[in-house]
Formats: sequence, structure tokens, C-alpha cells
Amino acid sequence: MIVVQALGSAASIVPVYLFVRSRLPSGPALAMAIAYGCFWGIQRAIAFDVHETAFSPLVIAIAILAIDRRRWVVFWLSACALLLIKEDHIPLLAAFGIYLYIQGERRRGLIAMGASAAALAGIVGFVIPALNDAAVYEYTSAYSAVLAQPWRVPISLVTPPIKLETAILWFAPFVLLSLASPLAILVVPFVLTRVLSDSPAHWGTVFHYSAPLAPIVAMSAADGLDRITRHLDERSARRVMAGAAAASVILSAFLPGRQPLWRIFAPAHYAATDAAMVGRSLLRTIPADASIVAQGAIVPHLSLRDRIYVLDKGAPDADYVVASETLDPWPAAGSDELRALLAARQADGYTVAIRQDGWTILRR
Repeated sequence: MIVVQALGSAASIVPVYLFVRSRLPSGPALAMAIAYGCFWGIQRAIAFDVHETAFSPLVIAIAILAIDRRRWVVFWLSACALLLIKEDHIPLLAAFGIYLYIQGERRRGLIAMGASAAALAGIVGFVIPALNDAAVYEYTSAYSAVLAQPWRVPISLVTPPIKLETAILWFAPFVLLSLASPLAILVVPFVLTRVLSDSPAHWGTVFHYSAPLAPIVAMSAADGLDRITRHLDERSARRVMAGAAAASVILSAFLPGRQPLWRIFAPAHYAATDAAMVGRSLLRTIPADASIVAQGAIVPHLSLRDRIYVLDKGAPDADYVVASETLDPWPAAGSDELRALLAARQADGYTVAIRQDGWTILRR
């Protein structure tokens, strides 16, 4: 799945390039496509775990290209795919409808807006609750503050300041050119779902949540650049296009800093750490048919086993408990909480089977 989502992200460069090439000469178009591939939203999604959001850029890029080329069957198929990826992508279909309406495709725009409203009501109101053990849609809790006090929405849009910083970093890699295009309206649903959330994870640049924005800001930047240079003579237009495209490549490669892409040039990236080697050998000592509770960073390495659980307060009893202070403690908040979870297991009768180099294995 990690390989598939990486390939999907890479494939999204193709429709982005085709759209950009219809507006810019080949050189600047290629540069803008490279900038898109380097955009931090794409990089962070590929560097993160498997997540459905990583499949959005390809679908969204195809939908925008289909609108531009009036390939309506392709657009509606892309819209259906978008609805199946993640429920908080459904409002994007309404934004597509608004964009179509503005562009003169009023009937299709109204259909898209209506389909978005119906899909959101059906999926959130019926489909997801039907597939949920609790028979409810549980994710409205992320918006409990604004739902309880809707008059605070304007303040919530800009506080804390990290929200504004992230918003700037959506557009800055493409020299703010996206703001010169009506396609930028497609960003609005993602902005609202991100900044109105109560979860700080939605506000910053660390995780995968900005991947769906990538094709929108890149393609709208190319459209904006084309609109700006229409008012210039041919020679000046080519210079502006070349300069803006080159700046986009440079900014996308480095903003917002600590880009995952640069890790591939570090030899240490390809060498297993001592802690990882120790952990690998220790996990082999656990019987293949045993059930295991482990912190999140360890669980993927146990995926061939039949019964594995994530270590938290509600985790069930298992034959073994595995933890390592050398790895990300999630879902524990830190090493102290991780040690407390292990101490609670020992108080319930677990004994220490192995303790070595920061690793702990408890046996029931």
C-alpha cells in the first residue's frame, strides 16, 4: 500500500503537467510539474504511513484536467472516486460545482453542488454509521468547539497563528500565483476543514493532510501565471514565466524546511539503526502464534501475525507486550506514559521476559 500510494502521487504529475502545458511553454511547464512533485504536501504524504488522503491528488488532478478539456464523463467518474476516498473530500465536489457555475457550466455546476449535499448527508448520516460498531458518525468531535459556538468561526480561522503560517505555506511555494486564478476556490473546503478543527495535527505542515491541496495550488498557479502574462508583450511574458517557474521549483524544494526528499541523499537513511537491529532480533524470540500488544511504531513489523493490538490503556490482554523507548511512543504521549503503561501491565501479573537497549518485552 505504501508503494501504491507513492506511485499514485507520482502519477498525478502527469495530469498536472498536461494542464500546465496547455497554458505555459514546455520549459516553464516542466518546471512547474517538478515544483508540484517537490511540493511539501506531496512529500509529507509519501513520507507518512498509508492513508487514504494520499490517493486524492491523482483523482483531483484528473478532475481539474477533465473540466479544462470538457471531458465530462471523466470528470463525473473522478467525482465518484473522490466521494469514495474520504468523506471530508465530499465538499470539494460542491466547490467544483461553484467553479463550473462561475465558468458558465451552470447546469453541471448545480448538479455537482446537489450531488455533494446528497452524498454528504447519505455517507455521514447513514453509510458510515451502518459500518460503525457504535452506529454513529464519530468524527464531528473534531469540530465540537465551532459547533457549540459558531459565532467564533471568524476567530477560529486565524488563531492560533500556526494556521496562518500553514495557509501561507500552501501558496508560497508557487509564488502566490494560485491566488490569480478562479481555480483557487477549490482550496476553500480544505481550508475550512483544516483550520476549524480542534485537532492541532490539522493545523501544521507535518502530516499528510495537505496532499489534496497540491494539484489545486499547482494547477491554479499555472493558470494564474498565464492570466498575468497575457497583459505583457511576448518577450516579457516568456521571461516572467521562466522566472516564476524557476522560483517555484526552488521554493517547493526547500519550503517549509526539513523536506523528506533530501533524506534520500543521506547515507544514514539506508542504514538500519542499532536499536532497530536489536528490536528485529528480539521480536523473533516471540512465538509465531502468540498475540502481541505493542506501540504504534512496532505494530507494522508484526503484521504477519494473527492477533496484534496497539498499546494504550484500552488494549486487551495479550500473550506479550512489546515497547521501545527508542521509537515514537504513540499513542502514548511520551516515554513517561509508555513506562506507566508497562508498569500497569506488570501490576496485572505480566513479567519481564527481556529488557535490552531500550526495548522491553513482557510475558503474560
